[in-house]
Amino acid sequence: MIEMNIPLNAELEQLAQEQVEQGNYASVEALLTEALLYFLDSKKRQSFSQKVSDLFEQTQSLPHLQSISDDDISAEIEAYRSGK
Repeated sequence: MIEMNIPLNAELEQLAQEQVEQGNYASVEALLTEALLYFLDSKKRQSFSQKVSDLFEQTQSLPHLQSISDDDISAEIEAYRSGK
C-alpha cells in the first residue's frame, strides 16, 4: 500500500473527523477510500449515460424513423398486443 499525505482544508478535515467520530467510518482512510470508489462509479455511470444519450440521438436521426407518426406507433403497439 502506498502511503500519502493529503492536505484537507479545515472544513473537510472537520467533516471527515465527524464521520469517524459518529462511527460511520473506521478511519479517515476508510472514508476517503469509499469516496474515491463512489467517484469512480459515478464517472462510469456518467460515461454510460452519455453513451446511451449519444446512441439515442444517432438512432433518432435515422431517416426512416423520422417519418413514424404517433398513429404508426399506436398501430405497432396494437399489432404486438394482438400477436400479429
